[in-house]
Amino acid sequence: MPAVRGLPRKLRPLVKDPNESLITASNERLTGLFRWTLLIFAVILNNLNNQVSSQAQGRINAILAMWGVVCLTSLGVLFLRHRPGRLFGYVTTGVDLLVATMVTYLSGGYVSPLASTFFLVITVSALRFGVAVSLLCALIVGVLYLVAGAVAPLQEGSYFATVASERVVILQKLFLFVVVAVVGAVMARALGQHREVVVRRDLEAKLMTEVNMALANAIEAKDSYTRGHSERLAKLAGACAARMGLTPDEVGAIKLGAILHDVGKIGIPDRILRQSMALTEDEMAWMRRHPQIGADIIAPVEGLHHVAPLIRHHHEKWDGSGYPNGLKGDAIPLGSRIISVADAFEAMVADRIYRPSLGLAKAMEEIRVGSGTHFDPKVVEVFVDMIDHDTVHLPLPTLEEGQKPIPARPDEATARTAA
Repeated sequence: MPAVRGLPRKLRPLVKDPNESLITASNERLTGLFRWTLLIFAVILNNLNNQVSSQAQGRINAILAMWGVVCLTSLGVLFLRHRPGRLFGYVTTGVDLLVATMVTYLSGGYVSPLASTFFLVITVSALRFGVAVSLLCALIVGVLYLVAGAVAPLQEGSYFATVASERVVILQKLFLFVVVAVVGAVMARALGQHREVVVRRDLEAKLMTEVNMALANAIEAKDSYTRGHSERLAKLAGACAARMGLTPDEVGAIKLGAILHDVGKIGIPDRILRQSMALTEDEMAWMRRHPQIGADIIAPVEGLHHVAPLIRHHHEKWDGSGYPNGLKGDAIPLGSRIISVADAFEAMVADRIYRPSLGLAKAMEEIRVGSGTHFDPKVVEVFVDMIDHDTVHLPLPTLEEGQKPIPARPDEATARTAA
């Protein structure tokens, strides 16, 4: 790893080792699972092997028991250290090599089924270190396999003293050592890259959500009448969408659309947003521009272009009397229809500075009355059923302690709700 001269070690930029991502706590736990599986398998085979004397079986079991202690110790280290280093991998791999050699030697050399322990060592090294080190490990394993098999107590002579057919089998196993090293390293690299992609995607999704919430909060800071509205609306709309059987991706898009549905208000003058009187026709015309403004803001953002139509059409009405395009019926995106119902409901049940909550019963009555004119009847049916039977998704915000609602003019609440 190249060093950067002139900077303290802690301040030097990190140059990532392409193999370093493979040495993680999760991979080490995976190798620990491999060890335990093979340990149990080896103990069973050893005690069922009639070709090995009881004394040799006792020695093999003792070696396997010590190996079990090493496995427990290494797992303990994993819980103490978040990211094990290469030294940890080298030491435990060396222990694996020693155990495999001793077990193969004591259990009969080439003919022993326990000689397959060597494959575990190669697989583990592939998980940890990548192609180069796993190939080196395969060569070391080949040498140890030949040595352990040639001097094993139950073997009749060395490798060169065996018959030709047995030599072919031994050479095939040596070749398999190399194949396992290459295939294992390639698969480990692919798994590592896949894990990095998943982690990066999750981080990007989390960042996107946090940015969206920050943007929504900025809009709500601009329009104090709807503080907390977007977050509650996202909860209601997402729950309704899930109840309608939409896919997780569709539910996520609707929740994002609900969070950002009023982002276009950033382009509305403050004097209109903070107007305490009823809005004039010109002011209402300004207010009705916010869905289009919001869609224009969101559409260029990569990963949010599919949310823009939900924002653009969340004030469309089922009978075609809404805005900005006067869409009617199924021409309105389903996500917009869901957001529209949830938006109206939340606006009615929430305490606002300009008026108190209308109450749950009144709000539900208004939603039912609007079915088939303002709202999609199917969405209303599902939404009403959700509110009646799933109160977990029913946010009922109240005014802050000590804050008293200001009585609203009869036409003021209507203008605000329409916005």
